[in-house]
Amino acid sequence: MISRKKKIGLALCGGAARALSHIGVLKVLRDLGIKPDAVSGTSMGAIVGSFYCTGTPLEGLEEYVHNMDWRTIMLFSDITLPKMGIINGRRVEKILEQFLKDKTFEKCCPQFCCVAVDMIKQEKVVLCSGDLVDAVKASISIPGLFSPVTMGKMVLVDGGVVEPLPTEALGMFDVDLTIAVAISTERQRDLSEYYKQISNIKEENRFMGSLKKLIGKRAKNNYPNTYEILNTSFNIIQREMTRRYIQQADIIIEPKVGDYGFFDFQKGSEIINKGLLAAQEKIPELKKKLRV
Repeated sequence: MISRKKKIGLALCGGAARALSHIGVLKVLRDLGIKPDAVSGTSMGAIVGSFYCTGTPLEGLEEYVHNMDWRTIMLFSDITLPKMGIINGRRVEKILEQFLKDKTFEKCCPQFCCVAVDMIKQEKVVLCSGDLVDAVKASISIPGLFSPVTMGKMVLVDGGVVEPLPTEALGMFDVDLTIAVAISTERQRDLSEYYKQISNIKEENRFMGSLKKLIGKRAKNNYPNTYEILNTSFNIIQREMTRRYIQQADIIIEPKVGDYGFFDFQKGSEIINKGLLAAQEKIPELKKKLRV
């Protein structure tokens, strides 16, 4: 009897800057000769997944992350006060168009899908056909930060609201084995030192300056400030919601990125390396289960 080659699904979680670790994981999988048959992404995982599935070279993507001022381009210079979000998404859309212009789900290889949430019907939506730019933009539209994306009769926001780790979304594809990349939010360094660094952030940081005006003054004496409270809250929400979906994975890769904040895009190279290290630790398991 001839054994059929296992079809591999890869689920990439959200996590803003922390999810840049997916790039490191993908590099290790590539070097092992492991190419997924299908990829699902939520939020930042949708960005990395869509770029990968449309043929963007990983080294080129890594270089882009290293050279660009992501704080300014993706988030920080676009702070505004629109009706549905405090961050203007024009700059984000320009980045997506640079990599995904005129590309559709149908052109993806491997197959790709991303997760969003319809605020009208209050239910999860798995996007897998049509234009990639609008779909990915919907998947990353964090409620309250980015404005929702209107698509037909749907008003879509970040898929992390319901499925931060999109293992369930892979069910729409014919896969036999699921690899999940779920970021670890556990800190590796002393927490009080982190608070000290956060409280000492210079005012010339345009985002922090704007954010402080919106949500109040930073705390003193190294007590968690509002930025840190928001960051920790995101950690707790993502960790608790991920538990359900991580059980559906056969192989779990967990980059240890708890020392990085959701908005630490300027530390992208370090975060990518964390993904690479986490995947390297899983090489024996990958070889065994995938018979590489």
